[in-house]
Amino acid sequence: MDELLSFLFEKSTDLFCILDKYGLIKHTNSAFRKTLGYSEDELADKKINDLSHSADLRRRDDLFKILKRKKEISGYENRIKGIDGRYYNIRWSLLLKEKEGLIYASGVNLTSKQNGTIQNHVTGNIQHILQSFNEGFFAINNKWQITAFNPAFLAITGLNNKQLINANLKKVRSLGMPAEVLAEVENAFTTNVQTDVQYLNTYYKRWLRLTVYPYKDEVMIFIRDIHSAKNQQLILALEKKVLEMNASTGYTLQQTVNELLKGIEDIYPDMICSVLEVDEAQERLFHLAAPRLPEAYCNLINGSVIGPKAGSCGTSAYHRSQVIVTNIETDPLWDDYRDFVRPFGYKACWSTPVISSHGTRVLATFAAYYVTAREPKNDELQMIERTTNILRVLIENKINQDSIKAQTKMLQEIASISSHEIRRPVATILGLTNLFDQNNLENPLNREIIDHIDLTAKELDMVIHRIVEKTINLKEE
Repeated sequence: MDELLSFLFEKSTDLFCILDKYGLIKHTNSAFRKTLGYSEDELADKKINDLSHSADLRRRDDLFKILKRKKEISGYENRIKGIDGRYYNIRWSLLLKEKEGLIYASGVNLTSKQNGTIQNHVTGNIQHILQSFNEGFFAINNKWQITAFNPAFLAITGLNNKQLINANLKKVRSLGMPAEVLAEVENAFTTNVQTDVQYLNTYYKRWLRLTVYPYKDEVMIFIRDIHSAKNQQLILALEKKVLEMNASTGYTLQQTVNELLKGIEDIYPDMICSVLEVDEAQERLFHLAAPRLPEAYCNLINGSVIGPKAGSCGTSAYHRSQVIVTNIETDPLWDDYRDFVRPFGYKACWSTPVISSHGTRVLATFAAYYVTAREPKNDELQMIERTTNILRVLIENKINQDSIKAQTKMLQEIASISSHEIRRPVATILGLTNLFDQNNLENPLNREIIDHIDLTAKELDMVIHRIVEKTINLKEE
């Protein structure tokens, strides 16, 4: 940084900081340190995420992705925690210098202005409490105009102050409120009764919870992003349902896995799921379930070879590890399969092997397809891990059931041999023994009887050998 830029950097009343590409703070100016109360040493190599409000972190991850693409962003607002625990609402302008691996950020403190948006409703410490909430807060009048809000509400909507103040709630598209939710809010106006409602925000595809409090001629609303908790609730219910199906004799493995995948796709609408079973030789993959994959595509990849460069699933099974292909069009793993997938419009595919409990073999692969090039988020990776564990249970249960059926059949065959094929030669031997002339051992008939006994004994020996072989196979099962 040259002398003039260094002078401006230090003397400006705006907040300046320089981050590396991982979000580590490399430099700050005096205005940044004075506003937030930190010393230079306390900020050195600290992650900017450690200072950000938790409700803003998801937006910050999205911000870095956009910045990587656009190189420059202005008007981004978020909350930064001061050393005293207070949160300051800052509007940032950011510039990415890729060659240097640095992000230059200039910020304006909006805290006093932000407090002004709720000045008529609350005062003093309550303003600070509302500003620090993870939970969004906003108020609307009987004309549906937003009259007050806190920074968490900004984070949830993805909008800024100017876009929200006096905006009509019904026209805030990023809240994705369906008609039934707006009806609940209107009902609170007319009945003056508090209400709670949950809904899936179709704009961001996230679950939100509203708690609506009527107050005089306005309604105060607390809004919380409950997406993670709601998804966990839905996943638990799905797992319970699938395990109950697994315990029942009325469903095949394919039906049970199909139900599992449909449930996952309901929870994660952008995800298109597939499970491919691995054959006994650990050489090929065969279709088991894929509720939303076109049959034509399933037929194309059915029986595909496992190898070090065999799309996402074949490679995953080969290396016995997760394979994340974020862009099928450019990833070399898909060179031999790109023409198969291209007509169907899939751009990303993440595959995870389902490995047996003892780690001896790969049972199947679980794949998630997307129509856009993208990488997984943490909650998706966690869901994939849970799903592969459930699939292991389902598939191994099927293998055990098949083994039990095979053993039962073998036992039935042994019982059949014991009751029929052994009984006949034994009865023959007993009958021949009774015919033996013990008083006249030189009787020529005795020689014939002994020959018959010898042949029957050999026949009996062969039957016993068959039983022994089946018993050995039974133990191996």
